[in-house]
Amino acid sequence: MSIQRLSAPGPSLSSSGSLQKLKILYEKRQANAFSGELQALFNPSQLVYEQSVDWNFESTHSPSGPTHTFEFESSNPAALTLDLFFDTYEGPPAGGALSGLGRLAGRAPAELEASTGTDVVQYTDQFAGLARVNRELHRPPFCKLMWGEYQLLHGVLTQLHQTFTHFMADGTPVRATLSCTFRHRPTAQELRAREVHSADVASKRVVRRGDTLSSIAYEEYNDASLWRPIARANGIEAPGRLEPGRVLTIPPLSK
Repeated sequence: MSIQRLSAPGPSLSSSGSLQKLKILYEKRQANAFSGELQALFNPSQLVYEQSVDWNFESTHSPSGPTHTFEFESSNPAALTLDLFFDTYEGPPAGGALSGLGRLAGRAPAELEASTGTDVVQYTDQFAGLARVNRELHRPPFCKLMWGEYQLLHGVLTQLHQTFTHFMADGTPVRATLSCTFRHRPTAQELRAREVHSADVASKRVVRRGDTLSSIAYEEYNDASLWRPIARANGIEAPGRLEPGRVLTIPPLSK
């Protein structure tokens, strides 16, 4: 995957002249309807994309020396890691303006102690909700990470580390960093493009604990109903039972 521009090139500032903030659109009550929206208080300083590929390799010895055999198993969805910073030491941000660090510089310790902060958890907990099971969807929501005219990723939050680093005298947390990892969900267009280049090549996949044929079909084909080709390719007669560690052949879809 790559960062996608959703509109024609334009200025980096919004129509009001303010810097555009990273937003996370997410499913709220209905699948594929991204009606929820969260906005970062501070834009991240960097975006880190990671792509991993699983290969099975064996080494054999022969009179001419060792031989290494590589067998492709699967190409995993890309991951995006970023840090989101939250600072409510001087109260909730007003009008999207930066709060906290930008105004703390140069202030004396006595002035800092007199500050009346707002509990930062009310902001961080909204983002943490992306990792919880939505009672309407019966799963955590899919998300779209948007920054101005760019879509950074369409996928799910898979890891979240919350670090609280500053507190008021009564213990109220007022500064935090959320380290987030999102996993990309391939679109139907991406899957079709991938299939064009490997239409006659079957891939391999190792069954993980909790996998079902439907969940594997969803991840591989973006359609949970396409589990039957996988069952036929692997001689599976009881689709409800998959042993963790088993290597499955993922056949290409017919044109």
